Amino acid sequence: MTTEPQSVDTHVAVTQAVRHNSFVVIAFLALGAFAGWSYVGSAPATYTSTTSVLVNPAVGNPYAPTPSSVRQDELTSLETEAQVARSAEVLDAVAAQGEDLTTRQLEKLVQVVVPPNTQVLQISYSSTDPVVAQQVADAVAAAYLDNRARRFDEVNSARIDRVESQTLAVVKDLRAATAAAQVGTSAERSFQSELADALRNELVSLRAQRTALENSESPAGAVISPASKPAAAGGLTTTIMPVAGALAGLALGCLIAVLLERFRGVIRSKRDVEAAGLPVVAAVPRKSLRARLTRSSGTEGFDATIRRLRATILDIDPRPDIIAIAPPGDGKSEAHVSEAVAESFAKAGHRVVLVQTDGEPTAGGGLAVGEPGLAQALLHERLNVLEMLQPSVEPLLCLLPHGGFTPQSRELLISDRLRQALSPLIEAGHLVVIQSQGIDSAEGEAIVGASDLGLVVVTAGRTRPREVEQVAQVRTRGVALAALVVGPKGSSRRARRAARSTNRLQDIDSDGAQEGAVTSDPLTRTRR
Repeated sequence: MTTEPQSVDTHVAVTQAVRHNSFVVIAFLALGAFAGWSYVGSAPATYTSTTSVLVNPAVGNPYAPTPSSVRQDELTSLETEAQVARSAEVLDAVAAQGEDLTTRQLEKLVQVVVPPNTQVLQISYSSTDPVVAQQVADAVAAAYLDNRARRFDEVNSARIDRVESQTLAVVKDLRAATAAAQVGTSAERSFQSELADALRNELVSLRAQRTALENSESPAGAVISPASKPAAAGGLTTTIMPVAGALAGLALGCLIAVLLERFRGVIRSKRDVEAAGLPVVAAVPRKSLRARLTRSSGTEGFDATIRRLRATILDIDPRPDIIAIAPPGDGKSEAHVSEAVAESFAKAGHRVVLVQTDGEPTAGGGLAVGEPGLAQALLHERLNVLEMLQPSVEPLLCLLPHGGFTPQSRELLISDRLRQALSPLIEAGHLVVIQSQGIDSAEGEAIVGASDLGLVVVTAGRTRPREVEQVAQVRTRGVALAALVVGPKGSSRRARRAARSTNRLQDIDSDGAQEGAVTSDPLTRTRR
């Protein structure tokens, strides 16, 4: 019952592997066609010559037509003659005529065909030398006819010898019967006389048979078409070999594509993520060919996707208080995605706190290692986490730095302790966005377990399918997990910062010089 779904899944997997690694398939296809063409070009031309032999029926031969014979008997006899023409007895005689010919070679290259509804044998020989092909074809035909004539003579001689033996026996009996007819009773003389007459008649029949056998000729057959002018046999091969090579290359290319997809495959689209078992809440659309050729940054598509993500999260009832943003696997956090999500909520009028758990401080902010942060909030429960917040250029967005984790503080990074440390932020009305490490790490699992919603950042062209499959199997305290698919380029922090800097410079030019204009990352803390 499961055979059909499995076959469909296999077909889909092969199709995706070929589509994702089409350059490999095309390369092997071209390589196979080139290999076939090279083989045809390097192989010597083969010439084939054919001669036709008419086979005549011989008296006493099974092939001889008789009133009781049927066509099947004739066909069987012709097939037998075709086998005789390729027998070692005939080919040995041909091999003895040439220095470079062997019986084994002739057995491979000599072909005998019986055309339907004929008494003709077509004998063909192939060679790289057209002259040799023609000569050998004629030699095989002549050797076959000589062999057939010799076989007939041997059979005929044996029959004459048998008739001669029967004749001598009859003559001896006739003499005895003639002598016995002169003596004895009248009845005995009459019997011997009739016996002598019968023996005389038998003797006449035997002499007639002997005369017929001695006067019979050997109708072995004749060559009705001498060896034809050799024709190159590579015309069909020239066409078939490149096609066969291309098909072999195509099969090998598909196999390698499947193996590459299996061992080195990456997520390329929203569909791949959903196939791995993880729902997708938003995905950055793939850049058009024109955008890829012009190397466009793609920040517009990324920002639009973040806005769609924000709208989806705001539609959740109840709205999640803590959102963890983590990549699959056990790598570093996706800082640029976390910053973009936090900034988007802040621009929409929500009070947001971005919590760092690893990595460098925000570029341009210069957060010192000694500044208090999440690590200190976990170590010292009496510390007020609200006093550790660092403001940013976005009025409603604050930053809670990681505070420099030590082995001791990292041991306290567990779900319950983390949620307890962040509870004052929730009570103060903040939406908490946690910049988490990889979800497969101990820290990432704890952070996702402490959150209400886990967003898994899947990078197209980089994230492996097995990493997404592992995330899809995670069940951390009932936390809802969804994927956010981003592109490998265009959504980076550098590209977004460059776009914002350009916008700020345009605003400065239009509004005039502004004191203290900020051109750094929006999450960079401002001076107190």
